[in-house]
Amino acid sequence: MNLLRNLVFYFIFYSWTVFFFLIFSPVKLFPKKFLLFLSNLWTSKVIEITKRILKIDYELIGIKNIPKNSSFLITSNHQSAWETFFLSFFFKGSIFILKEELKRIPLMSLYFKELGFIFINRNSGFKSIKNIISSIKELEKKGVRKFIIFPEGTRIPVNSKGQINPGVFAIHKILKIPVLPIKHNSGRYWKNKRFIKEPGKIKVEFHPVIRNTFNKKLFIKKIEKIFY
Repeated sequence: MNLLRNLVFYFIFYSWTVFFFLIFSPVKLFPKKFLLFLSNLWTSKVIEITKRILKIDYELIGIKNIPKNSSFLITSNHQSAWETFFLSFFFKGSIFILKEELKRIPLMSLYFKELGFIFINRNSGFKSIKNIISSIKELEKKGVRKFIIFPEGTRIPVNSKGQINPGVFAIHKILKIPVLPIKHNSGRYWKNKRFIKEPGKIKVEFHPVIRNTFNKKLFIKKIEKIFY
């Protein structure tokens, strides 16, 4: 039964995705607000079919910790593709800070660029951090308040420990931007690089915001304590 659910899910997911991005591929013809609407539509449908077909639901814990009246940087652990869909769906209008390699994804990369997503060249060190900081400043002037980054830099298997990139500390320190840490266990059900996904309920925990922690070791220790 689970195999059948997965086959149905993949068929609908890829059919919907290809149809969606082919129909709306001339992204430069559309205003930004319409592109945001399309992005929200796509991610909401992905979360919906994940829930209905794969029987992967989610539980939200600590949503009172989400800042209401200021810009903030969302730092999430990274176990699967699910959290990418979910965070985009939940934090509508947010900007992802992504590794530069994702520019190579056909069609989707066009949307990333037009939506204003920020790309990191992980080999360029502080130059990349400076680019992120200047991009965030410019986007804040345009009213953007939510930014998302995966500080581990790659997907980490369940019950494994990754390495927190110190770049996230530099962003926090230089911009003095509050950091909202999020921990989840999506990898238990949406298994990375595995065809079969398992039914279950993902726990998504919103931890208290980290503010004004300008000691690098202490900042990274706080993130690690939450993630691991």
